[in-house]
Amino acid sequence: MSAKFGYDQWGRGVVLSPAHEGSGGKGPQSGAKRELTDEEYAALTGQAAKEAIDSLEGDFATGNLPDVDAVTFPGPIAENFYWSNADVCGIQGPVGSGKTTTLMKSRLRRAIEMPRSTVDGVRRYKVLFIRETYRQLWSTSIPSYLETFPKELGKWSGGRGDPVTHIIHFEDDHGPIEFVAEFMAFGDDIVASMRGVQTTDIVLNESDTMPVEILTVGIGRIDRWPARQHFEGLPVHLRGYGQIVGDFNAPDEDNWTFGVFHDEEKRRLLLEALASDLPEGAKQIQILFFNQPGYGQPGCENMQNLSPTYYQRQIATQRLAGRGDMVDRLVYNKVTYLRVGDPVWKREFNQRVHVSDTPLSLIHGQPLRIGLDQGFKGAAVIAQCDESYRWRIYAELHFPEERLMAAVFGNRLADLLEGTRFNGYRVEAGWGDMAGEHGASQAADENATWNLMVGKAAGFFIRPQRIGTNRIQPRLEAVRAALEAPLTRGEPGLLIDPSCRFLIRGFAARYVWTEEINKSGDKRKVPDKSYTEANVHDALQYLLLSEHKADGTSPYAHRMPDNDKRGRMGHNGGPPLSGNDGGLKTGWDITNPYGA
Repeated sequence: MSAKFGYDQWGRGVVLSPAHEGSGGKGPQSGAKRELTDEEYAALTGQAAKEAIDSLEGDFATGNLPDVDAVTFPGPIAENFYWSNADVCGIQGPVGSGKTTTLMKSRLRRAIEMPRSTVDGVRRYKVLFIRETYRQLWSTSIPSYLETFPKELGKWSGGRGDPVTHIIHFEDDHGPIEFVAEFMAFGDDIVASMRGVQTTDIVLNESDTMPVEILTVGIGRIDRWPARQHFEGLPVHLRGYGQIVGDFNAPDEDNWTFGVFHDEEKRRLLLEALASDLPEGAKQIQILFFNQPGYGQPGCENMQNLSPTYYQRQIATQRLAGRGDMVDRLVYNKVTYLRVGDPVWKREFNQRVHVSDTPLSLIHGQPLRIGLDQGFKGAAVIAQCDESYRWRIYAELHFPEERLMAAVFGNRLADLLEGTRFNGYRVEAGWGDMAGEHGASQAADENATWNLMVGKAAGFFIRPQRIGTNRIQPRLEAVRAALEAPLTRGEPGLLIDPSCRFLIRGFAARYVWTEEINKSGDKRKVPDKSYTEANVHDALQYLLLSEHKADGTSPYAHRMPDNDKRGRMGHNGGPPLSGNDGGLKTGWDITNPYGA
């Protein structure tokens, strides 16, 4: 990597002693990266850094540093990531896509391009690898580093449960370079651990496993090495050289990496906050995101360095372990919802069937129906039901981070209904929790209830859902009936707009079973109400019960054709052997699906 160097350009050059061929990363195939046993971890943390590094076994780099003129890449997206100097930079991809190895190699490229000191001409670069625990550092980050940077080079220091430092001195055509890599665990207190840290770059391996504070605190710790006097006399745009860089698999939508890298609005707000104190003439702060294709998609990267059956084995292993939900995330690189237990609707719900790929269009001439769940964490779902009892769920209203008075929630619901999407559509009625008929403590009128106050503010009447007397089984049966209703004109009994993230997340991962012990000491399975998605699912249940008969009978049961005689036949088509008419029975208890 030779280039003309001057004080108006980034420092660049070539490594004098090239070795190591620099192909795409090995990813999870590497034997070095595995979970350490307690005995191995205790041995490592009891040794000095040099002893611990020498004791590691794996397919590590040997010889000298990689040749930056001969680096090859897993694919074009990884290559663009390699060359990025954005202040915050992330790469997301499936397992085995070469993202971690590409990240490691880019640190050498960053060191070579470091602005040269105006004091002594040395390019001084320091990168901090940070994880929550030292076990994670020794299991993954350090072995990944050693696949690129030979452990025999330079000087190792630290260890014995403290930060580990690796210093390499080398030269290229443009002068000497000091490369410092430090490995540190932040433990339980990120702010305290990062206090006093001065570094050029921070690397966040498996960024999605870390709290967001690692970004908000870390952004103030980069671009602090070397000291400012080494940049004196350089143009303003060359006096800043720092980066937070991370690699990760597809995250959950609640994860901070989703907000920073996938949500353009949140990214814009973060950039505005970061840019507010920039000095005049400084380069604008950048946040860049590189998303590799998942397995089976066009352009899937690093396939040339993986065995033909690599991903098939990953899929089979996850499914064998009962974690088929992880296949989308780790293999297909799709943003998913991480399960917090056994989903109530694991058997009935299919996201490809019950969630629309595009925003749903309203049915002209059909009124809106609204389901509500009362309380300070109130929820509402807005829907239509056609003549074939096909439910379309268009929107949800829920504010899990706020405690709202009934009137405030009603006003926000009114704003939603008066917006462009629902303007001109009449609200037939709302159906809510029977508990919403009790006197509201926040009401000035002692006769006011949550249902009355929300209905008055939103402009429609809310009926308490009395079918099933608020027992959970009839409510769950109403949802099950809609999920399992036969397709009509290619549409399921329940179709959800993709904007309804609480509903979808509940169906897929967070509306789960828990065990409840009654007064007699008996256990039974009930939905876990500790997750906020349960509030929105309660609202949906009250809504769907509005089309059920008073005895809880599903509307779909009376629309089934009566020309199927199989339920009334005996053996080989003969007369029935008993008075049993056959057909679907209602004895199955959805709250006890396994007969426990």
